[in-house]
Amino acid sequence: MLRTSKLERCVDYVVYITSHEQAEFLIKAAKQFNVVLIPFGGGTNVTQSLMLEAHEKRTIVSVDMTRMNKIKWVDKNNMMASIEAGIIGKDMEKELSKYGVMCGHEPDSVEFSSLGGWVSTRASGMKKNRYGNIDDIVISIKIATPIGTFQKTQNSPRVSSGPDIH
Repeated sequence: MLRTSKLERCVDYVVYITSHEQAEFLIKAAKQFNVVLIPFGGGTNVTQSLMLEAHEKRTIVSVDMTRMNKIKWVDKNNMMASIEAGIIGKDMEKELSKYGVMCGHEPDSVEFSSLGGWVSTRASGMKKNRYGNIDDIVISIKIATPIGTFQKTQNSPRVSSGPDIH
């Protein structure tokens, strides 16, 4: 573990969640008790996101998302799927192949990184010229936050050719 004079405080606890409802509950509790929550997916980041500044006095909890790893549904006709944030890229592709489809997003870390990590970092991949970056592929997103759940939906996915008229 890399330690510097600014980044010396590490995680106190790890909590595993399995649903969006559990995330909402955990965030409300953390807000009530002044606890720092840090989401954790595949662990491939290089930003030291699980380390806070040394002066942080609040309890730090890493929220492990890896149990939110399900493909809820696949709509092959419209080429859409509902997939939980904790799924690891290689596992997602394996599961999607059972439906005869694929995601198309392929970052270098695809075998270790999670869908939620891709979305939160607006990740790019090796096939971006054909399928777009992850934020081009995501059509709908539901995020639990300290001020409530945020949901955004657009009518259609990005088209990877021609001008972006949006």
